[in-house]
Amino acid sequence: MIRAEIELGGQLEVIDIKAKDKSEAIEEIWRTYGLMTYIISLREVNDETNSIKSDDANKYKGKGD
Repeated sequence: MIRAEIELGGQLEVIDIKAKDKSEAIEEIWRTYGLMTYIISLREVNDETNSIKSDDANKYKGKGD
């Protein structure tokens, strides 16, 4: 999965795109938002990055060690 930071309407948007590589992600961004979409950054992420581990979640609730 690719996480992209793009500019839409003068605002920064962070979107996740299911793509094999960055070039495929760029094509998907252009198909979805148009060729003039300004792409600020692209980085590869795995699905684990998007979720909080249960131990970390308990720390945020004040129940951790």
